[in-house]
Amino acid sequence: MITKIAPYEPFEQGAPRLNMPGVYGASPGKPVLFKIPAVGKTPLRFSCTPKLPDGLTLDTDIGILSGIVEIAGEYPIKIIVENALGRTEKPLLLRICKDGVCRTPLLGWTSWNAFRNRITQNDIAQTAKLLDETGLSAYGYQYVNIDSGWQGEYGGKHNAIQPNAKFPGMKALADEVHASGLKLGIYSTPMQRAWGGGEYPGCTRGKLDKTNMDAYYGIGCDHFEKNNVEQWAEWGIDYLKYDWTPCDIKNADLMKQCLLNSARDFAYCITVKAGIEDASYWSENCSSWRDNTDTDDRWESIIARFSNDFWAEHCNPGHFYDLDMLDTGVIDGHKNRLTPDEQLISFSIRAIFPSPIQLSCDLSKLTEFDLAMLCNDEILAINQDILGLGAVCIFEQRTRTMDRSEKENLKIYIKPLSDGTSAIGFFNLGETEAIMPLPVEKGAVIRDLWAKEDIIVREPTLILQPHTCRMLKAVNIIR
Repeated sequence: MITKIAPYEPFEQGAPRLNMPGVYGASPGKPVLFKIPAVGKTPLRFSCTPKLPDGLTLDTDIGILSGIVEIAGEYPIKIIVENALGRTEKPLLLRICKDGVCRTPLLGWTSWNAFRNRITQNDIAQTAKLLDETGLSAYGYQYVNIDSGWQGEYGGKHNAIQPNAKFPGMKALADEVHASGLKLGIYSTPMQRAWGGGEYPGCTRGKLDKTNMDAYYGIGCDHFEKNNVEQWAEWGIDYLKYDWTPCDIKNADLMKQCLLNSARDFAYCITVKAGIEDASYWSENCSSWRDNTDTDDRWESIIARFSNDFWAEHCNPGHFYDLDMLDTGVIDGHKNRLTPDEQLISFSIRAIFPSPIQLSCDLSKLTEFDLAMLCNDEILAINQDILGLGAVCIFEQRTRTMDRSEKENLKIYIKPLSDGTSAIGFFNLGETEAIMPLPVEKGAVIRDLWAKEDIIVREPTLILQPHTCRMLKAVNIIR
């Protein structure tokens, strides 16, 4: 491994530290569930000041905010956590407004890369437990999302898609996940048949809509979005991945309105081809959206994440472009084919873009490297910065290939942060050592975020080996 990375620090040791973003959002009149991310020697004791808004309570032993706030508004509070070794506090703005979820990019886990359509209810329950047992939830990973493979046939009191035999109790599963302060997500599509390698129904049926006439995956004229949302709300679902191509506003908004009218908040991800021509809709109505290929543990898949720069300007609090699930760790039963440095590139581009970060590996097989990468609080803070600004690519170098096409080689991104500093991401995607410009003055003190070290700048350049990255934080950036 070439990139220096600080070792993993066990999450149940030392003085307390809060890893939450500075803002948390929810809708008025809908359930709030927020597990405050905090590390430190247990037991931890939580409190807050001033008084919480009416309808909201804090479990002082496990640090879970829950309840329902009826009145929209912004409620500034201070979260305090203590243990035998110390005390710390951090401000938190509770922003209660219509469609208020995911003010910062979603952090969590999703099932597809890890288990494909073999996913079971037990896999989801065990993953939720592992988010706690590994300490990942203490760093902010809070969503446990089921991809395609859960669907059975239509039925039940809502005439909605019912789970197949692998998911015998979806409501019980949601209750179990919620009991630990985590959230549960689900997958569907407006197509009559969902992707995923099985006979999985979608949210439309009947005669094919003339705008999508694929006889196998087409969108039907009979719509059951409301039926399915009522079923998901009854189970206690918190997130929806809605998947088809090309994604269109008509079908996206039919589902969006049903979600808004439901009894619960839903984070809403549109995928897999949400085109730039509809950017204004996605960036106002979707928690996240995708216009890219699915990930896997190949270098070509990582390179593909770097062709999405034009989407960064459309990111804003509550609405983020999704670079797709993470491709690190043990995937689909095999050891990851990417080098550790390549996995750091994959994580770093999501952190700075900023994109939702959804782990999609087998959490029972995490290594010390995996934990050191996934639990680096300084990198995660870049992703979770409350400004929610997209990163700007300030430098790129391309090389011409044998077929005369161009290939991205070197890239530098800058992301302004709420504390007045900026994050700087350096990526050598090429095959040779590179000297890259460092946009700060000589003598400046900068922070190496992966190594968690301060550096005094001797020369305004940075040397990067091929397939490596650096993530820095600095003030007084030179453009």
